[in-house]
Amino acid sequence: MNSIDEIWKTRVNHHINETRAYLKYMLNDHLLFVFIFLAAGGAITYQKWLETLSPNFPAILIMTIIFSLIVISSNVRTLLIEADMVFLLPMEHKLKSYFKKAFSYSLITQSFIIIVGIILFSPLYFKVANINGRVLLISIILLLIVKYWNLRISWKMGYFTDWAAKWSDLLVRFTMNVCVIFFILSQQYVFVLVLFLLMAGYDGYFSKLVKPKAIKWDQLIKKEEEKKQSFYKIANLFTDVPKLKKGAKRRKYLDWILKQVNYHQENVYEYLYLRALLRSGDYFGIIIRLTIIGSVILTFINEQLIGSSIVMVVFTFLTGIQIMSLYKHFELLELPNLYPNANKNRLRSFIKIIFRILMVQTIIYSVVNLITSTIYIFVLTVCVDVLFVSVFVLVYMKNRLNKSEKDVY
Repeated sequence: MNSIDEIWKTRVNHHINETRAYLKYMLNDHLLFVFIFLAAGGAITYQKWLETLSPNFPAILIMTIIFSLIVISSNVRTLLIEADMVFLLPMEHKLKSYFKKAFSYSLITQSFIIIVGIILFSPLYFKVANINGRVLLISIILLLIVKYWNLRISWKMGYFTDWAAKWSDLLVRFTMNVCVIFFILSQQYVFVLVLFLLMAGYDGYFSKLVKPKAIKWDQLIKKEEEKKQSFYKIANLFTDVPKLKKGAKRRKYLDWILKQVNYHQENVYEYLYLRALLRSGDYFGIIIRLTIIGSVILTFINEQLIGSSIVMVVFTFLTGIQIMSLYKHFELLELPNLYPNANKNRLRSFIKIIFRILMVQTIIYSVVNLITSTIYIFVLTVCVDVLFVSVFVLVYMKNRLNKSEKDVY
């Protein structure tokens, strides 16, 4: 038993140390300054927005949907590796304490998201529901119980391989989460108690179903690898991550964009970067997700110049900083260097592509602003974001990449 406990202790310490090592690069002085600036600007905008909040604003419903999505995204971090299929699989009957520790670790770390979320929503919650500190504390405790239940069910569903059963569980759980969280935030504790009894019955039902089943090691290892790769992708935006695995996806419907690049030896890297951007799920997905999220947020900021400007600048910055790692995508590829002028035009080609992408994103945000705000706000926000993109790409990004090249050589 001591050896099993040692395995967990060693792995969790390695996981924490690795996370800390990458966080040192991620939370650098420049990023912390940006976060402080954004937090201050966001807090001011948040406060002004609350002052103009309509009494009919569906705050409880919005909080319910958001917290339902948070609690349902529950997975136990087992920290398993591929070698465990050989070395730990024969000891499955002795690993109960290992998985208990994994469950406790996952619950504690994932509970912080609930606590931070309720703190961020607390000014809105206090205003729309006229609550006090005691009600807020009760809401946090009950939400953590809902999180605990979701984590338990998520673990039990790991015993199943049938995707129909998994999707059915997600649908049932999301429905139950929405109902119970709505009643928690509405302070309807009688209905909360009834739903907790139903949730306990649901948990008991799956507990009986999984008793004769064996742990699906391949699924657990795959999920753990996906979690690691997700973190590595974020860390790779700030430093090189050797363990990051990269993939590509054929998107034939975007070939017309590649045809815009002139067929010339000076445009080798422009073609390669653009092709990698369109085919890579990481970069392309980041651009699409952040553009959609930013546009949705802008639709809720009605005629607020400062708020709209902050949202546009923030999401433009996040897009640019996250796809900046594309510059090193072909670091180990020697083939482009066979062209006489390829390497000389590498930085210029990259800056050109990033600038165009962020300008397209600015246009999309501006169209959303034009639809939801006044012409005055539309014009000013366009000017602010165009100025930001110009400084960010042509000054900050260019100098930073130039510096990184000099450091290498």
